[in-house]
Amino acid sequence: MKNNQIRKPFRKNLSEIPVEEAHGGSGKRKLILSREDPISNQLQAMTKGFLAANGYFDWHEHENIDEFFLVIKGTGVVEFEDGTTIEYQTEDIVYMPSNIKHKMTAKKESEFLFIRLND
Repeated sequence: MKNNQIRKPFRKNLSEIPVEEAHGGSGKRKLILSREDPISNQLQAMTKGFLAANGYFDWHEHENIDEFFLVIKGTGVVEFEDGTTIEYQTEDIVYMPSNIKHKMTAKKESEFLFIRLND
């Protein structure tokens, strides 16, 4: 947020936010909050992600940004560059430290709420 920008309460409706491509692969997302909004300096973005069964967010990393995500529905796996994996299921919360390359693949149709914080 710019220093001269004054933050004020606001609302958004998810149905009004467009769906866009995300991280290559077949994944999609809605960019709920971003640096374009008058939000906290600690919050980099909040997104709602979507993966069809067998869909994936391709290999990527978030430079200097920690990421948490809540699995709203679905199951799948997060793969890391070093070969380790984390399986996810509905209602799991997963923490992804900054600067770690990862890929997500859905076993079943999946939805997520991602929160990215400045490291």
